[in-house]
Amino acid sequence: MPNNSRPPPIQNQLLAALPGKEYKRLIPHLESVRLPFMEVIYESGAPIEHVYFPNEGLISLLVVMEDETPREVGLIGNEGMLGTAVALGMSTTPIRALIQMPGSAMRMKAEALRDELKRGGALQDVLQRYAHALFTQISQSAACISSHEVDKRLSRWLIMTHDRAPGDEFEMKHEFMAMMLGVTRSVVTRAAGSLQNEKMIRYTRGQVTILDRRRLEATACECYGVVKEEYARSAHTGGA
Repeated sequence: MPNNSRPPPIQNQLLAALPGKEYKRLIPHLESVRLPFMEVIYESGAPIEHVYFPNEGLISLLVVMEDETPREVGLIGNEGMLGTAVALGMSTTPIRALIQMPGSAMRMKAEALRDELKRGGALQDVLQRYAHALFTQISQSAACISSHEVDKRLSRWLIMTHDRAPGDEFEMKHEFMAMMLGVTRSVVTRAAGSLQNEKMIRYTRGQVTILDRRRLEATACECYGVVKEEYARSAHTGGA
């Protein structure tokens, strides 16, 4: 009988955007790894040894303040790569990277990525455009904290998480949401309760279920749309 087996689809969108020949050249350098819940992948100021192309799961980018309080400034799912600092010529990052949602990723040594980028192929273009979109997300998040009410920010954050989740339900603790949004637990409780009373979400025992995505988007601040549009524009600009 003929063998109809096919290689599994490339789940990471950046790797999927590469020409077949260039992707095949990367395969010997790519290692499949798990992303365990709440594991720190990068610590602020530490040397970057590997970059990660998530297949599924979610990575939070955190700035740690002097009092050790972390504040989320960005999210990375299968649309991106953790380690853009390497692509920009840096060997460390001031960001802590924490796994917010478990999954898996293709891991590559930072030195191997640097060698590949010296070839000047499609990967360089893909990562440059992605880095621009990620910068937009981080900049917008910083502006959002000082400009928008907590319920709008929570709606935006839940939608961004939903975009990268495998389904409508995902684990999320009050303490973690408070840490990500930079507010107290009681403030998050009130904001999440309001969304639940409006039947946009269901929240019980640390599990969030998105019930009405359309209304949740309407409740979110405009930052979500700005970032989403920039990712879409970056993905379709250039010749990758």
